[in-house]
Amino acid sequence: MSRRTRDEIVRARPLAAGRPALLVAGLTAIMLAVGAASASAAESSIEGVWSFNGGKVAVQAQPDGTFSGTVVAPTKFAQCTHPVGEQMWTEMRQQADGSYWGLHQWFFESEACVPNPALGPTAWRVLQKNESRLLRACFSEPGSNSQPTIAPNGTATGATFGCVDSALISSLPVVSPTQFGRYVTLPGNTTCFGRKKLRIHMRDPKNDPLKKIVVKLKSGKTHRTAKVKRHGASITATFNLEGLSTESFTVTVRLTTVLGDHLSGKRTYGRCATKHPHKIKTHHGR
Repeated sequence: MSRRTRDEIVRARPLAAGRPALLVAGLTAIMLAVGAASASAAESSIEGVWSFNGGKVAVQAQPDGTFSGTVVAPTKFAQCTHPVGEQMWTEMRQQADGSYWGLHQWFFESEACVPNPALGPTAWRVLQKNESRLLRACFSEPGSNSQPTIAPNGTATGATFGCVDSALISSLPVVSPTQFGRYVTLPGNTTCFGRKKLRIHMRDPKNDPLKKIVVKLKSGKTHRTAKVKRHGASITATFNLEGLSTESFTVTVRLTTVLGDHLSGKRTYGRCATKHPHKIKTHHGR
């Protein structure tokens, strides 16, 4: 199938003595305030879109039987941001007790926010609290051999950097190829196109933003690729039509979402006839 609330910035130098213990104690207090969830894990799948420290992460199954967590809305911490499209969680494997073990992406503590190549052992478990599901994630520092565990009642052990609960936002989004017109607006082609520029407007599918956008134009032997600009939720691709040598041209749009869905479509336009200025008649006097 396709498809915190802590400072996770990791220092390149050793951590100060006592800091992890204080952090764990603080996060444990938060967990107790939120509630210990239910006495048993929810039977439902870990797949879905989960809130995460102001952002969103989509957990989806991979062909090899593992799961991954991909950022679909930026998740910012004290200093660094997990960008859209990053696989923040990888190699998530379900355990015999219903929990999941895997790895979390960390950063070195610096202004550059360089990703730490040493990933941190992490555990996850889907829990039921009242009428809602939550995802509990428990972390150990990068390169650690301490694998966190989460019991069916939500109790965590071995998490040197504490635990965080995430709320379920929605099931995994499904972007169908038939939904091209929902996310792409092409100018009409019922009449000839006489403007000097052609603009195509696009928007992100909900909880699965566009990762790759390729917009091309073909007119005879002429091939052009549009410049794509994003301003928040607004995405525009623009072609300059000056200099086209033929009377028609075709625009093709190919899109790939963060979670791997594909959309494509094309439309052919006829160019309006070029208007030539009237010759001015001159009269010679006798």
